[in-house]
Amino acid sequence: MGNDAYRGGAENHQPADEGRWRARRDRAQRAYDERMPVRLSGTSVVRDGERIYRGLRFGLLADLSMLDLRTYRDKQVAATDPAVDSPGRTITGDAQMGWLKDRLDRSPSQWKLVGNSVMVSPVQFPPLPAEVGEAVDTIGLLPPDGVTYNTDQWDGYTADRRELFAHLRDQGIRDTVFLTGDIHSAWACDLPVDAGTYPASQTIGVELVCTSVTSNNLDDITGSPPRTTSIAVEEAVKASNRHIKHLNFDDHGYSVLDVTPARVQMDYYVIADRTERDSGARWQTGWQVATNQMRVRPAERPASRQAGDR
Repeated sequence: MGNDAYRGGAENHQPADEGRWRARRDRAQRAYDERMPVRLSGTSVVRDGERIYRGLRFGLLADLSMLDLRTYRDKQVAATDPAVDSPGRTITGDAQMGWLKDRLDRSPSQWKLVGNSVMVSPVQFPPLPAEVGEAVDTIGLLPPDGVTYNTDQWDGYTADRRELFAHLRDQGIRDTVFLTGDIHSAWACDLPVDAGTYPASQTIGVELVCTSVTSNNLDDITGSPPRTTSIAVEEAVKASNRHIKHLNFDDHGYSVLDVTPARVQMDYYVIADRTERDSGARWQTGWQVATNQMRVRPAERPASRQAGDR
């Protein structure tokens, strides 16, 4: 539909050449409705509506809330703009935020999974404790949570994130796992209420992010050999954001999510060569979260080899 879309346009939309954004968006959503195995507005009738966010329940094991964060969000702002924290800016829109909080409240399932199109984990330099952030906000020079490197994700809409995290904390909702893509890299993160005081601060869930199969990663963009210069960047990000436990900016591959009553585990598989159709793949690492723990930990082996888990 358009790169880095928002409510009124997209990063690469040119009205002079491509017409009105709303018309382009409506055509894209119609094609999505007609061709993809999803149910817009909650029914299977073609052309029945335009609401993409939806929920899927897998008995008492897992409840999956699939978000739509491109259709309703405000336009992105610069990383140093204090507007990233403005209560008037949204990434979900009011209706979708209410829908998500209601599903999280009412779900009888063990695991509350959230299909999340852009990262919700804070990635800031430095992440500031809440009381320090409030002082910064009074001065009005920098965003109160610290300076982010990517305002295309929830870091550009911190009021919405703060509202959602506070809801999970205040309602005592446990076993929430955000499942994310988009960023062409692999991550495993705890989700702290206050990133500036982590690990002392409370966590409200975890986030597991899969990498890309073929889209460029950091080493492809910079032309550096894999696992060379990217390692220093990864370590710098983790040093400033201690809730980030795993980060790989280079390798291509896919992830497999395995859910049991005892834990959720994401296994990260790396392909040998993205240019080869028959490229082999190998298990590189796995990260899991146990019931009621709300913190990620490395897995010793792929979930497929954990016969005792079944």
